Amino acid sequence: QDGNTVVICNHMCKSDIFYVGYLFKGKTYYLAKKEWFNKKLRGWLFRQLGGIPVEREGADVQSVKNSLRVLKDNKRLCIFPEGTRNKHDNEIMPVHGGAGMLAFKTGAKIIPLNIHAHAKFMHKNDIYVGEPFDFSEFQGQKLDAELNRKLADIMYEKLCETKAEHDKFLEEKAAAKADKKRAKKSGKIAK
Repeated sequence: QDGNTVVICNHMCKSDIFYVGYLFKGKTYYLAKKEWFNKKLRGWLFRQLGGIPVEREGADVQSVKNSLRVLKDNKRLCIFPEGTRNKHDNEIMPVHGGAGMLAFKTGAKIIPLNIHAHAKFMHKNDIYVGEPFDFSEFQGQKLDAELNRKLADIMYEKLCETKAEHDKFLEEKAAAKADKKRAKKSGKIAK
């Protein structure tokens, strides 16, 4: 899906943005902590790749303006709403409210993704694309702290649903592979 889209995803490792960007045609913009932009060459590279620096402590008005501009220009923005990498397990961590606020203010579609595991160099990894949703049912309401929390809760639920669907898909895939292996083995024994 192109245009005015917020992609939300769990965050496992530094290279997640490259995997997410690969899923879509065209440029995907994304929020990244401002420390990634401190070095001149690295900052230039991240901006070329669609990076928008964000100050994670306190309110960062400039990153909000830049993000709103991306969505109002009918482009795609990826946000890892957990706010940091999950270094311990693959459970969805609590979601912050910024992505919901941006989607609400621009009427953007939201696409939830789930990355199965920490990426390893030269290894396959699975990314599951969940069902798109939006916040149209809340249009006309005032965006206050209560509504922002409700939007964050909905995003958390959608990320958890996407993860559950992904887990089920991987279990079924593993079971089918095991069945195929057993059938092949029993076929050899029967001969």
